[in-house]
Amino acid sequence: MRRFPLQVVAAVTATLAYMTSGMFTAWNAPVMPRLQQNTSHIVLTADQASWISSVGPLVAVVPNFFTGPLVGAMGSRKLLLASAVPFFVASLWQRFATSFGELLATIVISGFGIGIVIPVSPQYLVEIAEDRIRGLMVSSCMVMMGIGGILMSSVAPYVDFFTLCEVMLAFPVLFVVTFWWMPESPYYLVAKGRTEEATEALMRLRGKDHAKDVDGELQQILRSAEQRDQKGGSGIAEAFQELRKSSAARRALLVALIFAGLNILCGSAAMGVNATQIFLWSGSSMDSDISTIIISCIQVVSSMAASLLVDRVGRRPLLLMSFVGASVFVIAEGVYFYLREHSTTDVTDALGWLPLTCLVCFFVTYNLGANALTWTVVNELVPSSIRGLANSAVAVWTALLTFACIKLFQVVSSALGTYVPFWFFGACAIGDFVFTFFLIPETKGRTLEEINAEMRGKAMGNVTTDGEKPGP
Repeated sequence: MRRFPLQVVAAVTATLAYMTSGMFTAWNAPVMPRLQQNTSHIVLTADQASWISSVGPLVAVVPNFFTGPLVGAMGSRKLLLASAVPFFVASLWQRFATSFGELLATIVISGFGIGIVIPVSPQYLVEIAEDRIRGLMVSSCMVMMGIGGILMSSVAPYVDFFTLCEVMLAFPVLFVVTFWWMPESPYYLVAKGRTEEATEALMRLRGKDHAKDVDGELQQILRSAEQRDQKGGSGIAEAFQELRKSSAARRALLVALIFAGLNILCGSAAMGVNATQIFLWSGSSMDSDISTIIISCIQVVSSMAASLLVDRVGRRPLLLMSFVGASVFVIAEGVYFYLREHSTTDVTDALGWLPLTCLVCFFVTYNLGANALTWTVVNELVPSSIRGLANSAVAVWTALLTFACIKLFQVVSSALGTYVPFWFFGACAIGDFVFTFFLIPETKGRTLEEINAEMRGKAMGNVTTDGEKPGP
């Protein structure tokens, strides 16, 4: 009897952790304005609210330092399951919190969960997916994060604070119950010398009855592990040694860091967290909560479109289109706020439709490429020998930039004008377009080994002195 292929089911259940992360990330937008009202059971100042909104990405830096070694030691599946603990504890404590300090502590705890999920889930999906649907499966992470945002934006405005906490408690439980039955990454099992278990995992993931049906793919994984072992292993020390010796590995990591950093500096996180507040500032006649729900829905729809298109159209066309659209619309958003601060009321009243329109169009184009494909590109470009370290490094880097963007958004807006951050984000989107055009290769339908070979070839384009030779 033919087995049911589990790779898509494994992807859906694994990304439930991303959906939970999306709920915690989107929590700030609908809840912060209410916690600053005098009727709230915990009344926050604007500064306290900004700390709660921004500290999560900063805290996520801490587990990012350890996710690479932990994946190598215990596997991405077990580490993802462990991420449910901080989410559950944070929701439970939040339910009974009575002060700013306690709320801040819950954000710190949930930040640890987010710091695990963000780099580990894409790595798990890259290592269980077939080449033909790898882009679809990895980009589904952002779809699920967007769905989490929709749930939060749709529920939070219409229930009390305590009921919202109880709703959030259910999602880490749902993740554990469904993901518990999924197989471990075959790459991890092979690295640990558990070849028979890797064969069984591949058979379950591909829906095959016989080991010979997955032998070709298993041999690819074995060759990758053998090459890694020849270079000294797959631990954190060996990854650093590989970076020291290999110009190709250094180049791949640098490209991944710059690409991911520029994506964050396009401003999506800052605008998403502050969406409700942005609409309040804009003076739009549309209800700010409804506007935020619209934005969340748009993010999910565009991320789903990206998931469906990425393995058909390719990575580069989606990315380039995304950066062009993002730069145009975020700059236009800045123009509106500039006119609001420096022009007559009649002018901005006539443009009352612009803030929501620009944000919707920004998130459509940004999520259609940049947001959906960040982790796909990162995990495809870096070789398996440093993938865990690279994911940790990119997660740390992007967490720091996310914290800076969110925290400084309100500070810069108050000091220099609301339009200034939007124009900065637009300039970064233009920079991301240029960087992607010249330095990000197309990876659609190619094996990870073929992509790594191209990156090695590019690194060897210049004469090096580290003793490397281009390889297949």
